[in-house]
Amino acid sequence: MAGRALEALLQGVGYDTRLIEDPLERPPEQLLQGVRLLLLAPTLSAESRETMLADMGSTLDAANIPVLTLSTTLKEALNDGHAFIPWPCRLEDLTKKIEAVLLRVPEVNV
Repeated sequence: MAGRALEALLQGVGYDTRLIEDPLERPPEQLLQGVRLLLLAPTLSAESRETMLADMGSTLDAANIPVLTLSTTLKEALNDGHAFIPWPCRLEDLTKKIEAVLLRVPEVNV
């Protein structure tokens, strides 16, 4: 439910979002096609998160996708090794962080 709410909020401010359900219904490489940023929500299980990140590292296209973690604890965020933002947070703060992460990634024209 929280994932759907977050998806709707981000769509409401102009992001093309896609919720990846837990457990993963398809292989991560299929789920990540066309993705510019992977936002890891706290609702994703540790197992699904590890599977997603491991599979991302195994393909060149997916390995270049930046990851932003919504973290309920600082320890969790530091262990993740990716950009993070404390969760819960204001939508304005989240969108600023998303934009900052996307600005660091060169645009790829296909």
